Amino acid sequence: MIWFRRALSLVLFAVLVYFFWPLLEDLQDAAALFRRAHWAWLAVAILVQVISYGFLTWLNALSLQPFSRKINFLQLAGVLTSMAFIQIAIPSAGASGVAMRVRLLRKFGYAPEESLFSLMVETLLEAVALVSVASLGVFYLMRRGELSRLDLFLLALAGVAGIGLLWYGWRLLLNRERSFLLLNRLAGWWNRIGGRVYSIHPDLLHDRLEIFQQNLVHFNGLLVLKLFLAAYGKVLLDVVTLGAGFYLFGYEISPGKLYTGYGLILTMSGMAALPGGLGMADAYAPVVFSWLAVPGSVALVAGLTYRLIAFWLLRFVGFITWQILESHPKM
Repeated sequence: MIWFRRALSLVLFAVLVYFFWPLLEDLQDAAALFRRAHWAWLAVAILVQVISYGFLTWLNALSLQPFSRKINFLQLAGVLTSMAFIQIAIPSAGASGVAMRVRLLRKFGYAPEESLFSLMVETLLEAVALVSVASLGVFYLMRRGELSRLDLFLLALAGVAGIGLLWYGWRLLLNRERSFLLLNRLAGWWNRIGGRVYSIHPDLLHDRLEIFQQNLVHFNGLLVLKLFLAAYGKVLLDVVTLGAGFYLFGYEISPGKLYTGYGLILTMSGMAALPGGLGMADAYAPVVFSWLAVPGSVALVAGLTYRLIAFWLLRFVGFITWQILESHPKM
């Protein structure tokens, strides 16, 4: 699986260079846009992103609700931002973030399997919300006739790849032997890279996987509804953050382009080998919107501004919250 993601990342990087290179001609125009920017929209984008992260925190709080331990809202938000930071500081296909989550939530009385279970719930519901929003954008553009045959082919290719990854993950989760084998490999890989910081025992991962399936019975209909509301709130407000980035530079983007571009950016992030599509998604943000007929200069400044707010600012905050939570005494 690791070698597949690395090979896929190389292919995506080659495609990125091919499409990003022509955008370099728009750098001068992009710089001029900063001088004419409506900076009030920057404050709007940051505020909306904070609210969006509040929905993500609520989603995690709900996923931890079936368990008896308690953590307050701000502390849980700190755990999530700390995870985001450590995944960049120690690239490990997400394993470092999982280890950080287990470590910090343990301070508040949560068992490792409870931490992992809630993370899986969050990830799956976010994926469902993302696919729904991206599909809405594609449908909107198709009705308006704003997609060429090449655009439809590229979107279909990205959609098939995303569905394939979700299908593979679900099949892997249901296959006990293969999932245990993958967990052993991930644990061994992590222990070689970051074992000095936090080592993972494969048997613990096996126990968490089994408990994950058992804990599904604790989720009633009302809790599931709240989980979906939190997931969609997080994703939709994240889209609004992206839209505010375009209004910052005086460009009124259509909802279809906004939804579709957002979905494609996160798809590229998920396919990349580095966490969060580090570096690659930053460059793909303007490329994606240039595909959708947004002027190159606007695509550059709006796409990179969104990544700065939604990705890099979050990691900066995560470093600070990590230091605070590390000093928190165990309960």
